[in-house]
Amino acid sequence: MSLPPPMIFNYERPEEVELCYQAASRGDIDGVKKQIQSLLHEPRSPTPERNQPQPTWLFESLFIAIKNQNLELVKLLLSEKVAEKSDLPFEAAVRARAFEIMDHFLELGWDINTAMGPSEPSTLSIPICRSDREMVEWLLAHGADPNSRCDWDLTPMSQAMLAAPLDLIDYLFSQGADQRCGQLLHWAVIREKDDALQVVRRVVELGVSVNEIKYENDPKGWWAREPFGLGTPLHRAAEFGKVDIVKYLLKVGADPLKLDTKGKTPRYWAETYNFTEVALVLKEAEER
Repeated sequence: MSLPPPMIFNYERPEEVELCYQAASRGDIDGVKKQIQSLLHEPRSPTPERNQPQPTWLFESLFIAIKNQNLELVKLLLSEKVAEKSDLPFEAAVRARAFEIMDHFLELGWDINTAMGPSEPSTLSIPICRSDREMVEWLLAHGADPNSRCDWDLTPMSQAMLAAPLDLIDYLFSQGADQRCGQLLHWAVIREKDDALQVVRRVVELGVSVNEIKYENDPKGWWAREPFGLGTPLHRAAEFGKVDIVKYLLKVGADPLKLDTKGKTPRYWAETYNFTEVALVLKEAEER
C-alpha cells in the first residue's frame, strides 16, 4: 500500500504584508486599507488552516504606526484585530512618546501597571531610566504605580535607584513610592553616578534595613536569584568597591560579619575583586 504524498506547507507571507508595512511607513491610510482588504477580506484559494492569512501578520505595520505617532492608522489596524486588547504594544507607545496612542490604549482597557516581562517591571521604568519627567508625570497621572512589580520584587523605583536623577527620585517618593518595595537599597548601593551616596542616604533615612538579605522576604525573587548568591547591601557595596558607601553603611549599623547565601562576608568580596581600601575598612570594622 503506497503512502500519500507528503503535505507541503508554504509559510512565505503574502506580498500584502510587506506592502501594508510600506504604506504604514508612509502614513498612507488608503494604501493600508487596500492591503488589508486584499489580505484579510478577499476570497483566496483553500490552504491549510494554519496558513490562512492572520491579522497578526500586520503587527509590524502597527508598530511603525505607533513609532510615527499615527493614531488614525493605529485605530484602523486595531479594528482589524492586528493586536488583541490584552496584548497591546503599550511599551512601544511609551518609547515613542506617543501620548495620544497611549491614551487610546488605556481607553481600550490596557492595565498601565502591566509588567513588561517576568523580570521587568511596568513601562513607568522606561521614562524613569531616561529622566523623562514629562512622561513620568503623565503615567503617574493616569494610574501608574511606582511600586508595581514583576514576578520578583523589582519595581520602577528599583530602576530609579540605578538611573534616575535625585530630584526625580524625590518626586517619585512624594508621589507614593514606598521604600519597602523593590529592594531599593540593594540597587542604590551599586548606582554608578556621583550622587550614589546621596541616594543611599535617602533610602536609609526612610527606614530601610541595612542588614536585610536581598529577596529574603520575596519567595519568587529568592527562588530565582538565590543560586547566584544573595547578600546585604554591604556585600554589594563591597563587591563593587564603593568605599564611601561601605563606610556610611557601617556607620548606620551594617553588620560586617553577616554572611551571604554563599557563606561569605562583605570583606571576602572586596578582597576577591582587589578593592584593598574597602577590605581594610571592613577588616577594621570586624575587629571593633
